[in-house]
Amino acid sequence: MNIKNKLLDYFHLLRFHAAASEPVIMLIGALIMNERDLSSLFVIFLIGLFYHIYGYVLNDYADVEIDKKSVELKNKPLVSGSISKRNAMIITALSFLFAYILTFIYFRSIFPMVFLSIAMLLGGVYDLYGKKIPGLSDLVIAGSLAFSFIFGASTVSVNFSSTIYVMWSLVFFGIFFINVVEGGLKDVDHDSLREGKTLASIAGVKVVEGKLVLTWKFKASAYILICICLFLIFFLGLQSDINFWNSSYLNWIIACVLLFFVILGIYLLLHLSIFNRSKIKRLYALINGGAGALIIIMFLPVLGLDVTLILLLLPVTWYVVFNVILYRKPLQPEV
Repeated sequence: MNIKNKLLDYFHLLRFHAAASEPVIMLIGALIMNERDLSSLFVIFLIGLFYHIYGYVLNDYADVEIDKKSVELKNKPLVSGSISKRNAMIITALSFLFAYILTFIYFRSIFPMVFLSIAMLLGGVYDLYGKKIPGLSDLVIAGSLAFSFIFGASTVSVNFSSTIYVMWSLVFFGIFFINVVEGGLKDVDHDSLREGKTLASIAGVKVVEGKLVLTWKFKASAYILICICLFLIFFLGLQSDINFWNSSYLNWIIACVLLFFVILGIYLLLHLSIFNRSKIKRLYALINGGAGALIIIMFLPVLGLDVTLILLLLPVTWYVVFNVILYRKPLQPEV
């Protein structure tokens, strides 16, 4: 294998095309707390990248034997053997170490270290124990991302406003929905091969001769979770420092359009009749992209147009550019 292909395999392992999502969550926390220093924001972004790499590489390491049983996952670097498990663990350890070094050097406070530790610990527990603990593991990964948001906020101060707590709840329930509903459907065809079961499989979701069987229990749980998320988004806009619902009608129109696409994506996802991982991934991208944009738009009155546009365009541009580099397709949802 030549150097170029080897390098691409490492970027595949790092899931580098999706690596901007976690840093943006951290950045939002810091920006809400009025952090505007570019050097501090850049360091937070780097820490977010290392947090992303740590989580995804450790997850692939933990799941490699199970992933080998799925035909669709045969090209993953650890499954194909193009990258050794030893090298994957070295990358995981270095990412973990660099995140702490940057935090210690630039944010000399115990609170960022504590919140980063909680996020890393919960992420590690999820990766190593995965779906062996139905429900609990989904709460664990949701908590990890939620505490990564709090980490970003704590790099500025721990005098949190109510907006921080509402946003923490939104991140938590949003990630819980993503993992239980979207993740549960995406991997339902081979999750039965694992030692444990997901909430989707416990609720009776399965693939029978290529057909996706969705139960009323699963659909009801999905709609309850999305209703909680939508309520939190509405409540977020009521916070006095945001006051989104008293802003311009244009903001309302944009929010309603994004909300329409999110609800449409969820409806289509929960009414699939044929199991098609690629289609599920596309709906996954539509729902998450629309919801993420909607939440960022909510902060327009606080962050201003320039910062809001950067937060909107950064993950999208990153995703498209690195998808083209890694997969030669601008919207290849390799997750």
